[in-house]
Amino acid sequence: MNDETKQYPNPIAERESKPAPAEAPDFLKGDDWYGVDISEDFLDFTERYQAPRYTLMRNGVKFANVGDLHIISGKPGNGKTGLMTMFMAALLCGKNGKTEYALKDRKPKVLYVDTEQGKDDSIALKNRVCVMANRDYTMAYDDFFVLRLRDTESEIDRWRKVLKAIYELRPTDIFLDGMLDLVKDYNDQVECQPIIRKSMMLATHYDSSLWMVLHENPMVNKLVGTLGSIAQRKVTEIFSVVKVKQADLKPQEQQTNMPPIYFIVNQEKARGKDVDRWYYHFAPGDAGWGLPEEIDKPESLTDELNGQEPKKDETEDPQIVKNMLSVIGTSQNVSRSALRERIKKEHKIGSTKADAFIAAGVKFGFLTLSDNTYTANPVDLYTQPENEMPF
Repeated sequence: MNDETKQYPNPIAERESKPAPAEAPDFLKGDDWYGVDISEDFLDFTERYQAPRYTLMRNGVKFANVGDLHIISGKPGNGKTGLMTMFMAALLCGKNGKTEYALKDRKPKVLYVDTEQGKDDSIALKNRVCVMANRDYTMAYDDFFVLRLRDTESEIDRWRKVLKAIYELRPTDIFLDGMLDLVKDYNDQVECQPIIRKSMMLATHYDSSLWMVLHENPMVNKLVGTLGSIAQRKVTEIFSVVKVKQADLKPQEQQTNMPPIYFIVNQEKARGKDVDRWYYHFAPGDAGWGLPEEIDKPESLTDELNGQEPKKDETEDPQIVKNMLSVIGTSQNVSRSALRERIKKEHKIGSTKADAFIAAGVKFGFLTLSDNTYTANPVDLYTQPENEMPF
């Protein structure tokens, strides 16, 4: 048979000749799939490829593409909000340090959603962004908005307000500072998977670049809980922030050309080429607000300057102890062995370290020990100074 008479299969015709329900696999009948319409879900091969559009750029390397999710991660109080402030300033004025606005064909509109800070802290953040963007911080703008949700009681109401703000404002760039406050249980896959999925759909539908701020576990560089695990797989970029206190370093590791406290920014995941590591600190502002400011890299790089934190006894750090013990939740009278297993499973550490954190929790007053069982002190244990700044 030559090419002119050869009969090729017709995939469309084959697709339309569906088997009768009785011929479908018995083991799939309970999934209620046979009557589902998939006609609009096949890729149209006539559509032309559209290259990604990136919103930000450093030294010629573009990142944060439109229509996708991105993460800023770090341990509590380690400068995540500072990095986000620098990104927002670059979007609003075209450049901050070496970070530039890369999408020249549309005017950015920034929405910052704050689920954690008090009003004065939100005002201070707004002021920082405006000063860094060369704007008058006493004025309102049509391209920069701050939505405060700390006083909104339930997680579902916070999520609804986020959706309403996005619908009304149609921002090009969204920063969700406090994703953990949008779910009841960050280890519940049934709850966490839909919110990440809907966030992806939001970014695509509104043609926006959507940033999420997520915590890392104290002992390992891993995003917190099931929410973090799902988000890590779905986002296109992850930037992590590490805080370095020179006082915690050995004398031979201290950097004479660096301030007492500074921050390291690493790109942990990238859609394309990685952005080079960079450094910043908080410089004093004229009105009393510390301003994130890029600084030159240290003269020498030791292990903690390669993106790792200085070695220290973490059981002496109340904030780390709080995070490690948060797995107790609202449970009461938990046995030592049960609490130890929760800590080991969540934070991937051994029994000895888990016992040390339990002992530290009692010492700091985060746990009450009675009849060889433990109960959380909710006021002390769950009050998290997430956005404390070093000024």
